[in-house]
Amino acid sequence: MTKVFKEHNNRKIANQYAEYVTGEAFRKYVAGKVKQYVGDNPSVFDGAVGSGQLEWLVEPRHVYGVEIQSASCEVFKENYGDKAHVYNQSFFDFEEVVLADCVIMNPPFSLMFKDLSDHEKAVIQKEFPWKKSGKIDDMFVLKSLKHSKRYGFYILFPGVGYRGTERKFRELIGNQLAELNLVQNGFEDTSIDVLFIVVDKEKTGKTCQREIYDCKSGSQLLVDSWGIDTDNWEQPRIEAEKEVIDIDFVNQELDRIVLDRLQKHLESQLLVIRYFGADIDYLGFISKAYDILANYEVQYNLGG
Repeated sequence: MTKVFKEHNNRKIANQYAEYVTGEAFRKYVAGKVKQYVGDNPSVFDGAVGSGQLEWLVEPRHVYGVEIQSASCEVFKENYGDKAHVYNQSFFDFEEVVLADCVIMNPPFSLMFKDLSDHEKAVIQKEFPWKKSGKIDDMFVLKSLKHSKRYGFYILFPGVGYRGTERKFRELIGNQLAELNLVQNGFEDTSIDVLFIVVDKEKTGKTCQREIYDCKSGSQLLVDSWGIDTDNWEQPRIEAEKEVIDIDFVNQELDRIVLDRLQKHLESQLLVIRYFGADIDYLGFISKAYDILANYEVQYNLGG
């Protein structure tokens, strides 16, 4: 593609739909994952397509996009020309039969089920009767997957991995979870970390790959394999290195500090007595110190 990508980002409007702008580094990351699993120039479905920024570096041969903002739809068509197939409506009202090579989505974060229209709620509950409350991040994923031949690539708020109201969602995805990744510094207008998941509708294995990727440095900070647990999609994390403490050295330093202070105290008190004739019970203090030392010597010998 030689054209310059045109963006539409009306923040005042987008904020109403909990939408955020993916940075270029994040888009490259997504494009790399799509190429790894699907290959070059796939057809793509996106149920929250915006102006198509997330798909640009994928270089799709067709993009089927659903978008609620009419202005974004117009920019999307300008960007993709005859490759664009756009539907200006709520994703949950979308009933067209569309099947693409993959789904790529950055759906709105944490919209509430109760805030949907009655029609949208009815459409969701017709297909997912157990959905009655909570966030609808899970609905974007489950509803969109039927528009993919096999793969789905999703940018999601981390809450989908642990919220109780989305446990059914995690069960339905199950072993189809191919990757569960944590992406840092991926957005232009928020610093939050997000999940990037890869869903493979044909996968049956009980493990998935996890990684931590930092868009700012362009580096993979961690990669491992994880046994899928639908109770909690445990996010990958880098364990902090524990400081090794030399307890013998610490005790020696404490002993030195205490003995130094005792010696300086005795020296100063003796100086005051000799030069100023102060009436200080110097030997009484030493006797009390002996008593304390003798007491703990006894306790030590008795195993106390």
